[in-house]
Amino acid sequence: MRRPFLAMLLAATAFGAPASGRAVRQEIDNVAAFARLYGVVRYFYPSDAAASLDWDRFAVHGVKRVRAAPDTKGLETALDALFSALGPGIEIAATLPTLPNPGPADSSLIAWRYLGAGIAASSGFSPYSGKRTNRPLVVGTAIDGFVSLMQTIPALAARGKTIRLRARVRATPRDTTGSSALWLRVDRPGGAAGFFDNMSDRPIRRPEWREYAIEGTVADDATDVAFGAMASGAITADFDAIDLSVCDAAGACTSVPIKDPGFEAAANSEPVGWNRVGTSRTAEIARPAGQAPEGGQFLRLSSPAPSVSNAELFESVPARGAHATVDLGAGLRARVPLALSEAEVGSSAKDSSKLAELRAALDLVAAPTDPPDTDTRLADVVVAWNVFRHFYPYWAEAGVDWDARLPSQLELAYVASTRKAQGDALRDLVAGARDGHGRVVDPQSGERSRLPIQLGIFDDRLLVTASSLPAEIPVAAALSTIDGKPAAERMAQAMRLVSGATQWKQTRALQDLTTCDNEAVITLVVDTGAGPRPARLQCTGVQPPAEKRPAAIAELSSGVWYVDLTRAPMTAIAPVLEKLARAAGVVFDVRGYPTDAGARILPHLIDGPESDRWMHVAKIIGPFGQNAGWQSFGWDLSPAAPRLAGTIVFLTDGRAISYAESVMSYVADRKLGTIVGSTTAGTNGNVATFHVPGGFTVAFTGMRVTRHDGQTPHHLVGVKPDIPMAPTPAGLKAGRDELLERALALIGGK
Repeated sequence: MRRPFLAMLLAATAFGAPASGRAVRQEIDNVAAFARLYGVVRYFYPSDAAASLDWDRFAVHGVKRVRAAPDTKGLETALDALFSALGPGIEIAATLPTLPNPGPADSSLIAWRYLGAGIAASSGFSPYSGKRTNRPLVVGTAIDGFVSLMQTIPALAARGKTIRLRARVRATPRDTTGSSALWLRVDRPGGAAGFFDNMSDRPIRRPEWREYAIEGTVADDATDVAFGAMASGAITADFDAIDLSVCDAAGACTSVPIKDPGFEAAANSEPVGWNRVGTSRTAEIARPAGQAPEGGQFLRLSSPAPSVSNAELFESVPARGAHATVDLGAGLRARVPLALSEAEVGSSAKDSSKLAELRAALDLVAAPTDPPDTDTRLADVVVAWNVFRHFYPYWAEAGVDWDARLPSQLELAYVASTRKAQGDALRDLVAGARDGHGRVVDPQSGERSRLPIQLGIFDDRLLVTASSLPAEIPVAAALSTIDGKPAAERMAQAMRLVSGATQWKQTRALQDLTTCDNEAVITLVVDTGAGPRPARLQCTGVQPPAEKRPAAIAELSSGVWYVDLTRAPMTAIAPVLEKLARAAGVVFDVRGYPTDAGARILPHLIDGPESDRWMHVAKIIGPFGQNAGWQSFGWDLSPAAPRLAGTIVFLTDGRAISYAESVMSYVADRKLGTIVGSTTAGTNGNVATFHVPGGFTVAFTGMRVTRHDGQTPHHLVGVKPDIPMAPTPAGLKAGRDELLERALALIGGK
């Protein structure tokens, strides 16, 4: 349905006549042919010239060259001019000569090998990598996990006031994994949620010194305020002049004394009063002298110096003559060698001047504009489509004809007249992959905040499930319009651009409906039972208001405990483990994303060591899903004392994704408790990210995750509850937690 509509749209809006529409169709077909060849050569043609090319610039340059081709012959000429400079053996023609079958394996050949999404950057510790055989691999250039320096102060003097953290920061990331941030957290009794902001939606990546700040409210029962500086990925991040202030209602702020705020202690000693935390074992901490914006020294958090490994990723010897044949469409086919000899890999072309000319042309490719020009927009799709085509592991589950989607995705980018429209065109592409981790982020977008409400779907209506303004918009109020548009229509539009299973699309769309530009005022029409009325809300919050739940750790009745794994860290749970072990029953809440306690509570539930293999990384040896098997692993948990022996119930729903589903899969497959609620999101596996020429960052799942038998699919399926149950409008209005009530009934507590 989309293709005819867009064809008419192209003709009408871009050119105004059917003839122009035909010209646009020629351009789209040309770019689609280029795209089909681009990914095979970029990721699998092993010449030295190809390995060192700026492929983002090549994508923009290539799109520009092929768009102008008037017919099949012209397209063939343009493609040959682009790719022949990269080395020998790439053939493009309407008809290709027959080749003999590949010869024997030859360990001296050079070929690309990937473990999963080795072309992209992975968040945290990466199981993904890529290298050419018989070529070294540079490793250790990114922080493994994250590193932070922090302090904690008592919150008593700041209760009920605003607290502000400021610092001067500069950061130089080496790739899209690199980011740095300040963070500020307010701790409350029993692990209850307080203010928290780690700048996850606005990471610091600018190379010049600038001031950054976080502000939040200190709860009336707050115990401590924790704060710090952090870095992750491939980056060098510098911090100085850290200031923590308490501000009164009039806006007057007073600095709170903290230890070594300018990192001016002796250069060879640890920063005074700062504690190192985080998961990184390799991050480096230093305090260089000179160039400090204040004083003589500053803090530097950086990734380690690179090292070189000559080991192969896995055993898979290339075959002489191995190649890929690609149907480019437009009446053309291409053949690309997948293995080259040492002599061939360094040969750039019959005419070596071609490579120099190509590099000179790439140097002339302009930086992205706002809005992106047509060549860049189409190049964004070329790059993103190819990453998913060759490295996304879930095509069988997704059931998507990705090749057939290419022209329509190019059409959407062609008519995108603004940067937002281009971002939405990419989101539409990612949504088509049906990947709950799939996301498109624009680093150039402004600061985003949250409305002071949460929403849920009840009987096809949008109802408020939590509110920071209960007098104005109470829980259970029905939402009918958002800025003059029907809420149902806005919900459908948001879901269209979300990737994943239905339950996750709903979760993300509900979040998107309450996310807006910082300080923006949104007009809603709500109905609390007395008829529709307007309400105006300002988008200022960093986190949505919390729905009604017990304290994060609570004994609800004698011997019956509640532990919210999305709020309580293991440090808060550890002191009550003995009580939990003696309890008649424990309800664990995983309606959302767990803390570290999600994984760390499992050893107290299992009855023996396990070595289940439920995470699988493909050993990729060629395009279009060619692999030499899988590298499989799991968490390898062993029991820990004390063991929780009472009745165990877990609560979960569609907000549980990724790590949360790792936890819930243990519960389901190891029979660790009864699951009450609704199906989890249906997406798991380490996230990988890459960037496109227009500057957008795209995330996706790079590994295959199954249930613990190693076979049963998890993707788009999720963990299903033993007792399916969802909240009701009546229960919501009455302030009841019906899932928790059902869990307590299973235990026998009231």
